[in-house]
Amino acid sequence: MEDQLAARCVEYETTIAAQAATIARLEARIAEQDARISELEALVADLQTRLKQDSSNSSKPPSSNSPYKKPPYPKKPKSGKRSGGQPGHRAHMRAAVPSDAVDIVEDHYPEQCRRCGNALSAADDVDQTRGHQVTELPPVKVVVTEHRLHACACTACGTITKAVLPADVPQSAFGPNLQAEVAHLTANCRLSRRGLITYAAESWGTSISMGSVYRIEQNVSQALAQPYTQALETVKAAPVRHVDETHWKQSGVLGWLWSMGCVLATVFVIAGTRAGHVFTDTMGDAVENGIFVTDRYRGYLKKVPMNRRGVCHAHLRRDFAKIEARGGYCGMLGEALRCAHTRMFDVWYRYRDGEITHDTLGRELGPIKWRMYRLLKNGRSAADKKVAGMCADILRHWPAMWTFARVPGVEPTNNAAERSLRPAVLWRKGCFGSRSTGGAVFAERMLTVSQTCRQNGRNVLEYIVTALNASLLGLPAPQLIPQHSAISQSPAA
Repeated sequence: MEDQLAARCVEYETTIAAQAATIARLEARIAEQDARISELEALVADLQTRLKQDSSNSSKPPSSNSPYKKPPYPKKPKSGKRSGGQPGHRAHMRAAVPSDAVDIVEDHYPEQCRRCGNALSAADDVDQTRGHQVTELPPVKVVVTEHRLHACACTACGTITKAVLPADVPQSAFGPNLQAEVAHLTANCRLSRRGLITYAAESWGTSISMGSVYRIEQNVSQALAQPYTQALETVKAAPVRHVDETHWKQSGVLGWLWSMGCVLATVFVIAGTRAGHVFTDTMGDAVENGIFVTDRYRGYLKKVPMNRRGVCHAHLRRDFAKIEARGGYCGMLGEALRCAHTRMFDVWYRYRDGEITHDTLGRELGPIKWRMYRLLKNGRSAADKKVAGMCADILRHWPAMWTFARVPGVEPTNNAAERSLRPAVLWRKGCFGSRSTGGAVFAERMLTVSQTCRQNGRNVLEYIVTALNASLLGLPAPQLIPQHSAISQSPAA
């Protein structure tokens, strides 16, 4: 009996040990599954947040917004008015060309009286002439000039001497005007190279090969080397610069197009990396002075101290909207940040419109700053790790967020750099980047010269023609930036 009882006890102990092991294994498995569930819930929440992203809460362009969803911005209520110009609105009419700029004048006189039918002539003019101008494009046809280089034999010694091209005749098969048009159409008007070949044949009546287009681009690139350097030196000397970057493929490999600009000039640089050394290598010693307005990309952190940086508040507005979209506590936090941020812009707009002084701007922003600071400190402790990390990153840039309130001439956004990149982005979508080093250099210089000319109110095409003619004669390129504009640039604050 005792043996049976001992055996049963051993059996019970074995069973209890096995069940304890099973329970421990199941508990470990449940803990592992709980961790996995938490991980998947976080992933689902992140994916749901991504699905809600549009141009209002991310860096996506407005063109990426779905046409089947409601617009990210609330529509304005309908006014009830008919579309188009309203009664009594100021007329917008095309200005007439001055008389001294008119090429052809044709006089028309009535032939007979509209009442009695009596014959009329120019002698009956009563000086009530009404002008009607018609602007027309004449038929465009290229002019082909053949330069015949003769050879002459010397009557004294019999040596044959061959003529050489004059200095003002290009070695290329195309003249400066046509070369400038080709570069302007491909770079600034975003016409594809094959489209340009078709356009040249149908509009100009001439044939151009793909190889000729590339050689023309390289000729233009060489002529714009000196203006590019001038634009770079102007940006380096500016007190405030705006910097941004976007991707630009090179031979199918991901590269980056950098934009660095000021009031008078904008310089573009194509590099194979987004690393911060591209920015410092381009700016050189100028990194040590002046103010740089950027986004919160980490590549700038070790290059420029926060007291000489300005952070783009347009990016912050989208970040606050992104936090609000996560819902719950983070949603309330994001809404509070967005409301405070909106009040900040209201104060800025009043300063921009001249309603308040810069000192008043700083005083009125004081309460808003500390409201946002407390909210961001709370967000840094949020359970949502993404929101906590975002708030911590914003606080890391806190001094740079308010440079515009401390230094006159600094704006709270980096819109200047983003606007300069838009033509480049549209060009990139058509050409898919550059395929050679020469193509990248051409893109850099054409974008730089075109943007800088427009900033200074200059005709881009006319400047390229002038630069090509100067290069043909071996002369220095014309000044890209007017001298009086460069002199008027104020020193760094």
